[in-house]
Amino acid sequence: MLKENWRLISRLERLGDVLIIVLSFFLAYYGRNSMVVWNRVLGWNLPFQDGGLAPIQDYSLVLVVSLISYMVVLQAVGAYTSMRFSSSIRLFGISLFSSAVVFFVLAAVLFLLKLDLSRSFIALFCLLVGLFLAGERYLVMALLRYWRRRGRNFRNIILCGTGKQAIRFASEIASMPELGIRIRAFADLKGGDDYAARRVQFTRLLKERGIKSIGKILDGPEEVERALREYAIDEVVFTDVVEVMPQVESLIVICSEQGVRTTITADLFSLGMVKSGISYFGNIPLIHFQTPPGDRWELAVKRLIDIVVSAALLILLLPVFLLIAIAIKLTSPGPVFFVQKRMGLNGRIFSMYKFRSMYVGADKEQEKLKEQNEMKGPVFKLSRDPRVTRIGRFLRRFSLDELPQLWNVLRGDMSLVGPRPPIPGEVSLYERRDRRRLSMRPGMTCIWQVSGRNEISDFESWVKLDLEYIDNWSLAQDFKLLLKTIPAVISGTGAR
Repeated sequence: MLKENWRLISRLERLGDVLIIVLSFFLAYYGRNSMVVWNRVLGWNLPFQDGGLAPIQDYSLVLVVSLISYMVVLQAVGAYTSMRFSSSIRLFGISLFSSAVVFFVLAAVLFLLKLDLSRSFIALFCLLVGLFLAGERYLVMALLRYWRRRGRNFRNIILCGTGKQAIRFASEIASMPELGIRIRAFADLKGGDDYAARRVQFTRLLKERGIKSIGKILDGPEEVERALREYAIDEVVFTDVVEVMPQVESLIVICSEQGVRTTITADLFSLGMVKSGISYFGNIPLIHFQTPPGDRWELAVKRLIDIVVSAALLILLLPVFLLIAIAIKLTSPGPVFFVQKRMGLNGRIFSMYKFRSMYVGADKEQEKLKEQNEMKGPVFKLSRDPRVTRIGRFLRRFSLDELPQLWNVLRGDMSLVGPRPPIPGEVSLYERRDRRRLSMRPGMTCIWQVSGRNEISDFESWVKLDLEYIDNWSLAQDFKLLLKTIPAVISGTGAR
C-alpha cells in the first residue's frame, strides 16, 4: 500500500542480496578455517572435523543452489514489498526464516547427491546471509524513514470518511511520520442536511487525538473528483464505507480513469476484537472476519509441537501407563480407560480418553449429586465426589488420569495447551458469547488449571480466563503455561 519508487528500491535490494550471498559464501569458507584454528587455540571444543575444507570449487554447487533458493524464498515471504509498515522484528524474522529454509534445502541437496561437504560451513554460511540480509533491510528502512522525516518521498492521499475508522486511520498516520504519508484532504461522502454538524464533530474528535493540521474536508464525490484534478493525489483511501457504497463505487471508477490508486479498509464494520483479512478465490477477492487467534502461521508450529511432544511422551511414559492400568484393575472392577464424548474445535465431537478414576456407571449417578455442585453455571465440579475410587483419588490429585489424552493430542482432537474440552450437554447451556471457547483446539492444560482450580467457583470466571488466553495467545504463552503446569501437577495444587 502507498508505494513510492518501490520498484527501483526492490531491484536494488535484489542486487544487494546477490552480493551479500556471494560475500557470505567466501566469508564462511575462509572464516570456517579460521574458526577451526581458534577452536583449537582457545579450547572451545566445538565439534569441527579435523583438517581444512575441500577446495573452494567443490563448494560451487552450494553457491548456485543458494542464489536460486534465496531469491525464490525471499520473494515468497514478501521481502521485496514496501517497508513502510514493516517493523525491525519482521525484517529480522524474514531474513532468518529464509536462511533456515535455504539451510534445509542445501542439506537435502547434499543428502540426495551424497556430497560430503562441511555441515559447519553450510550453517555458518546461512547464518551470515541471514544476519547480513536483516542488516541490509534495516539500513534501507532507516534511510527511507530518515528521508521522509526530512520532508521527502511523501505520498499524498485523500481519506474518504468521517467516522471512527477515519479517525483511527488518521491517528495512526499522525503517530508514524516515518511512513511518509500526508492526508491532503478528508472527504464526507454521506451528504445530507447535517453535513455541517458532522464536520464540526469530526474536526473536534481529530483535535482531541492531537491532529491539529486537518486540512480541507471535501463535501461529496464531486469535490473529491475536483480535488483529484487540482491536487497531486497518489491514493484515495475509503473508510466507514458501509453507508456510502454507491458513492465509493462511483469514485473508484473515477480514480481508475485517472490512474489514481484506491484502497478500502477491510475493517468494514468496526467490530473491535473481530479481525479482518483478505484472500482470493480465483480472481474473486474475499474479506474474512475472525476473532483471535485466527489462522496465524504460529498455529501450525503449535500443532507440530503437539505431535512431537505427545508422541515422545507416549513412548517414554509407557511403563507408567502399564503400572496405572494394573493398579486400576487390581482395585476396581471395570475397564482401564474412561471414554467420554467431548466437544472440540468449533464444535467437533470427539472421544476423550482418561484413566478411569470412578466406579463403573458413575456418570449415570451425576443427577443425584446435582444439588452438591460447587460450580455456578453449566459445569459440574465436586471436590469430594463419592464416586471416585481410592486409586482414582491418587490419580486425580496428580492429574495422572489425564495422561491418555496425549493420544487425543497426537490425533489432533486436542492440544497440549488450550481451553478444557466441555461435555456437549454443557455446551447446550452456554450463552452465545461463551461458545467462543470452542474457537481454539482444546488442551490438556490451561490458565484455569494452573491458576488454582479450587479458587474458581463460577463458570463465568472460568470462561473469562479461557477467552483471555485465546485473545492473547502466543507460542511463548503456551510455553509458560506448560512450565507452570509441572509444579502444579507435582504438588497437586487445585486438583479435584
